[in-house]
Amino acid sequence: MSKVDFFAQVLYEVIERRVSLDVAFKRACKKRCARTLDERERLYQECRRLVSNYVKLKCLSTKKHSSYRDLARAWVSGRVYEPVEPHCRLSVSKWLYEKIANLLGPGGAEAMLKAFEERTWWLRLNTLKAPEERVLKELEAEGVELEVHPEIPYMVRVLSSPRPIRLLKPVREFKALPQDLASAVSVEFIDVRPGDVVVDMCAAPGLKTSLIVMLEESARVLAFDISNKRLRIMRHLLKKLGVPESRVQIALADSRFINLVRPVDKVLLDAPCSNSGSIDKDPSIKATLTQGKVEFYSKRQLELLLKSLELSDCVVYTTCSILPDEGEDVIEKIVKKTSVKPVVPLRFRGFCSPGYSGYEFSSNVCRLYPHVHKSEGFFISRLERL
Repeated sequence: MSKVDFFAQVLYEVIERRVSLDVAFKRACKKRCARTLDERERLYQECRRLVSNYVKLKCLSTKKHSSYRDLARAWVSGRVYEPVEPHCRLSVSKWLYEKIANLLGPGGAEAMLKAFEERTWWLRLNTLKAPEERVLKELEAEGVELEVHPEIPYMVRVLSSPRPIRLLKPVREFKALPQDLASAVSVEFIDVRPGDVVVDMCAAPGLKTSLIVMLEESARVLAFDISNKRLRIMRHLLKKLGVPESRVQIALADSRFINLVRPVDKVLLDAPCSNSGSIDKDPSIKATLTQGKVEFYSKRQLELLLKSLELSDCVVYTTCSILPDEGEDVIEKIVKKTSVKPVVPLRFRGFCSPGYSGYEFSSNVCRLYPHVHKSEGFFISRLERL
């Protein structure tokens, strides 16, 4: 298969089949696209740049209906220049650019969207398997350059690595695991105490559940998820991470309809969302995200959040989204419907960015941005009953 045909196949999988970049690459490649691991990695990175620039290529095309092969040929030939229109230059849909520009201003929108072009890698040091100091030494011995987060010392940012993160020995041994900083901050917002019972509403694949137990080994987690396949992956992962089976009870369920015998101490609702905040992880989101998709998830989030507040007086609601539809708008509806208030834990008040302006509670919710916090784009709100 020629390079043009290969890239055209990747674009087809992303746009027509609506799969992630990783899935599209694997389908097109089928382990036969490169002779060595290094060649495969270089090809993957070029596919990442191609998919990230899909909207830009569409803007530059002189044809009204360009084929994926036309776009791939233009990419391989290097006939790509900077368009005038900002949404084309940043390679996102016009509606998404205008929405973000209205929220952050043109400069803020450009800074955030450009920050998504490069992935920032964070590793969580898994103290269930080994002390932080030992894991740091093992990573450094492999030539990894790291930066320890000043407020969350078990989180380290990878500045450079001589090999792909997944191939590092501490990662293969589950002493360190890729987990975004925003994901860790979400769990920190719970403020898990000894003996707490925590419900994880959308738990699979289990990274946040495992972190809850790592931070407080006497805590118990009731973990629910709607996908049996994802729960199987979660059980396997928790075992590999060293999470005691006695600390996590896993159940297959649609969390909108679960009922418990008695209230629990806290609830974590890491709600399903558009994933607009994880463009750095999967640039295909820029090419496939629609307003309709955002509206669908916003409604689902409201349903889940209302159920969460039936289970506990303290709920941490998070979405990996840069859009208020999946953050501030949901909280605004909840505040009007229930007797709860959003609060930011004292230790994070100087760290979090406030919510988007125009909401009474903007200073009491947390937003994390790639260009500010070197994390995914995240919305976090801790809700407490009045």
